[in-house]
Amino acid sequence: MYQILHILHAFDEGWIHQCESLRSVLHDVTAEESRWQHPAYAAEVLVGGLPQPGTICWHVAHLEHCARHYTDILRRRPVIEEPLTPPPGVADLNELIRNVEAARKIMREEIQRLTEVDLEAPCTRGMTVAEFLRMAIRHETWHAGQIAVIRRLYRNRAR
Repeated sequence: MYQILHILHAFDEGWIHQCESLRSVLHDVTAEESRWQHPAYAAEVLVGGLPQPGTICWHVAHLEHCARHYTDILRRRPVIEEPLTPPPGVADLNELIRNVEAARKIMREEIQRLTEVDLEAPCTRGMTVAEFLRMAIRHETWHAGQIAVIRRLYRNRAR
């Protein structure tokens, strides 16, 4: 259980850490700020069921979508052909935050069910379960950093 506890701790910190977490970077985001799109994303393709690309809402929706997708993969492992997971279809930041928190809770419960032996078992994309979980944690942290950059660009945009 030692490795599982470390994975759960890293997973939890990705949401609750006071400085380097999704929750900390989303603190006090305004509705306008959540929908702001930097010009670098203007030509990106809009995917049905997701907010405008490059917006804070897009990142949160993407992470909610991924949490549900990753949970499905953990439940079906080993996965050769990844399941189709529908996008959230929500564009309101507060609802997206509630949804990502709920999806993360379910994913956490799935991680908590794992054993040490499960961690070395095949999962998907040529990864073991442990590798897959580390990727999922890094992926969420990556997007938290992108949200921090979007917030800085928004605050310093030309008006």
